[in-house]
Amino acid sequence: MFRENDINKFLNGRQFFILTAVLFVILTWVASGFGCSNPQSGTPGVCLSSQSVLRLSPVVSLLLNLCGFIGVCALMSLLNKAYTFTRDVTYVFASAFMLLGIAVPDIAVQLYDGTMLCFMCLFMVALLFGIYQSPYPQRRVFLISLLLSACCMYSYAFMYLIPVFFVGFLQMRSMSVRSALAMVLGLVTPFWIVLGMGIMEISELMLPRWENIWNGIDMERSGFFIGVVAVTAIVTVIMLARNILQIINYKMQVRAYNGFFLVLTVATMVVMVVDYTNLLVYLPMLNVCFAIQMAHAFTIKKYLRRYILYFLFAAACIGVYVWRVFY
Repeated sequence: MFRENDINKFLNGRQFFILTAVLFVILTWVASGFGCSNPQSGTPGVCLSSQSVLRLSPVVSLLLNLCGFIGVCALMSLLNKAYTFTRDVTYVFASAFMLLGIAVPDIAVQLYDGTMLCFMCLFMVALLFGIYQSPYPQRRVFLISLLLSACCMYSYAFMYLIPVFFVGFLQMRSMSVRSALAMVLGLVTPFWIVLGMGIMEISELMLPRWENIWNGIDMERSGFFIGVVAVTAIVTVIMLARNILQIINYKMQVRAYNGFFLVLTVATMVVMVVDYTNLLVYLPMLNVCFAIQMAHAFTIKKYLRRYILYFLFAAACIGVYVWRVFY
């Protein structure tokens, strides 16, 4: 007979993540058959549109996006194993991210900018955390900046990550005059290559077009997505406020890691308001922030019946999926 501690260990472990991953794949496939689609499959960048590299057949696009979601979960798990920014080794953030993907199948049925934003951001976070108090961080600062700039060429959704990672460099105590120069060179280099080789002209570069959430809002068409985003953001803030009281007692390095996720969370919420027209592009990133706070909430306090709240969260996600797909 299962004890309550055994249930908590099961939810915290790899087996439950594998179950949620299998459920995520099956329900996403079903949702694609019922006509769920992502209206924001591609966004313009400074030079090109992401649609130029995301034009794929529906089946291939679905499979690649599923792999992308699983890759995001793998990156979160590897990050936690390498840098231990949560109290324990846990897979709660991976399973929570999968459950949030189930709740809004529109972001999972095809490869799009949101998945790429999530994956690339976590990949760069792995590079960032590795330079904490490093005496020679310039190479990674340059590489992160280069990747950010190259991604901005295809989708301006990546632009908000530039100030986020600048703050991250400060938090990792890696910003100096040399690091600042490395960051500037990294941001400039992709455009230097494109313009220098004559691939594009300066006049062809496009500025981002952001629209405020209060301008031209269509509640009938967007009400579901706005409701999901609002609830996700509110719960994330509540968990963040609860978790930070314990996180401030961690050692300085772990506080720096979690401080970066705090900045990333706030910046993601702000940009979702500012760039409302690309709400779904930023939703997977918000889901990552939610999942990380969920992992903290599950591991910081060892309440015996904490599994009840997690089961309620899982049931809510599946309930939202049923409402979205079948009604």
